[in-house]
Amino acid sequence: MKKIVALLMILSVLVSCEEDVSFNTPAFQARKDNFMWRASEYSAVYDVANTKLVLTAYSGFEKITMTAYPVLISGDGNTAFFQDATFDLKNNPAAIATYSFVNNGQTFNYATTVKDKANGELVLENGTIQKPGTISGKFRFDAPYIGDIPNAPERINFQEGVFYEIPITITPTP
Repeated sequence: MKKIVALLMILSVLVSCEEDVSFNTPAFQARKDNFMWRASEYSAVYDVANTKLVLTAYSGFEKITMTAYPVLISGDGNTAFFQDATFDLKNNPAAIATYSFVNNGQTFNYATTVKDKANGELVLENGTIQKPGTISGKFRFDAPYIGDIPNAPERINFQEGVFYEIPITITPTP
């Protein structure tokens, strides 16, 4: 009888185990001022005529926008692959990162366009198993506040940023 009870206990322990795995694909996330930040909505829009890429991510009342050009693609439509590229976000008119958030009806804006006060990098990378029609890469930036709201946080800092398999919307040439 003791063996049957012991066997039933072991069996109940094994049956109650389950594997709960979830994947975050696509994804857009980073460490914002040393805290995890994850976008709930994101988009990638590629303008064929200007070879410009605009990545946008939202989390509640927060918004990140990163713009870079020239960005080159091979293929078209759902088979588009971006060429690997690295863009310097430090006072570079061809590559800009902005961050904004709304607090108590006031909008706080930050940008890497301020000379000698911003830095960062946007890296576009096609992985070995990159899904066609998507874009992946990483980013980091440190941007000063641009505005006149008193007591606004002086800077915003994003580190270890990653975007993975964000679907691309391609605007056709006119």
